[in-house]
Amino acid sequence: MKPRTGAPDREDLLASSPSEATPFLLELARVQASRRRPTDLLAQRERDRFVQPSVIDQRLAHRIDGLALDAADGFEALLLSPVAPLGVCSTLAPTSQDRTLSAVRGTEVVSDPTNVLALECARRLTQDPKADVRLCTVHQVVRAQPLPPGAGFSRHFRLFALVEAAPARAEDGFEVDAVERQLRVFDRLFDACATLGCLFPRRRAIVRTTEPREVLAERIVERIRAALPHVEVAREPLDRPYYEGLRVAFGADTVQGVFSPIGDLGAFDWVGRLNSNRRLRFIAGGFGLQLVPLLFGESSSADG
Repeated sequence: MKPRTGAPDREDLLASSPSEATPFLLELARVQASRRRPTDLLAQRERDRFVQPSVIDQRLAHRIDGLALDAADGFEALLLSPVAPLGVCSTLAPTSQDRTLSAVRGTEVVSDPTNVLALECARRLTQDPKADVRLCTVHQVVRAQPLPPGAGFSRHFRLFALVEAAPARAEDGFEVDAVERQLRVFDRLFDACATLGCLFPRRRAIVRTTEPREVLAERIVERIRAALPHVEVAREPLDRPYYEGLRVAFGADTVQGVFSPIGDLGAFDWVGRLNSNRRLRFIAGGFGLQLVPLLFGESSSADG
């Protein structure tokens, strides 16, 4: 951004790098904060869903976090920073930057930990191209996108994430193994949540693929039926470009008797693009922990 007297104009700001824009953005925040009154803070607390507390009791959330991490004992658990590099989602995936809470100093608030974990997988595979990286985390994510209908959805929520990255193997070996491994984690978590009075009846996996990946779908369906015989398996076409040809939803019936795909995983090209290596594969999954007591808990039937 070229030197100017006074505040930079809009064109200069849009053409600047994050480091060049940071001084102006920090000054803007300072000036705006200096004009705020205590009553302004209370008013924002009432109207702004970004800053309101979760509806889930923190002790209960902590217990669910522990069950999730224990179920993923084959994955290294990382405690992520609350912020990530600016554009970590919109650069890798077909999504808008408006769906994240952008910050200053070239950062954004984490809205999807799988994208952040993709960076870590890429870093490790740069150091060891033959590695098989398995990572997990539990994170309080913040999203600016429109909220879906129904109870339990908020601007910030607890998300359990699993990722695996490695070089491709013959006959979709990496993808099939990774999908089975992550679904087993979700299934163990379903079982463990019984200690909290949460039940997951009629468990189902919905395997969605694009037409070029039909063979992969058949291999995954066969593996799920062998590894998790108590899980119903269905096939559907995939029409979302967000995924690289594969998406698997995993869920069960809520206390209201409605199927909820609380777990979701898929294939992505993010690590291959980060490392400029098309042979690298990446499977990532997410599980909405906040929905466990709200949709599958004994008390949720009375609330509904």
